[in-house]
Amino acid sequence: MTVLATQLRAVALFYRSVVPFMAGVSVLILLAVLLPALREGWGRSLLPALLLVKLATAPVVWYLSEQLRPGQYWFYFNLNISRRRLWAGVVALDGLLFLGGALLMRAVLS
Repeated sequence: MTVLATQLRAVALFYRSVVPFMAGVSVLILLAVLLPALREGWGRSLLPALLLVKLATAPVVWYLSEQLRPGQYWFYFNLNISRRRLWAGVVALDGLLFLGGALLMRAVLS
């Protein structure tokens, strides 16, 4: 149980380091695409496609993160957490936050 809690806290800590990139893309997609679509009344069927677009931007964020901070993984390696596990957790957490924001936006504007 302690190992799982440590890994979840490490993923949350790593997510804080890449959240400016991920949140920027999320806000851009929500405000530039979903908001006008919801106002025009055809945004309900757009949500799965937007989630896929959001998930497709993760490799771009990964590349930027690798270029800007190449030695950022040593702390996580010492906790026995691989890059793959970190990035999988970040993509899952960011996808859930994006989906929650989109559903909240849809509920408020509908």
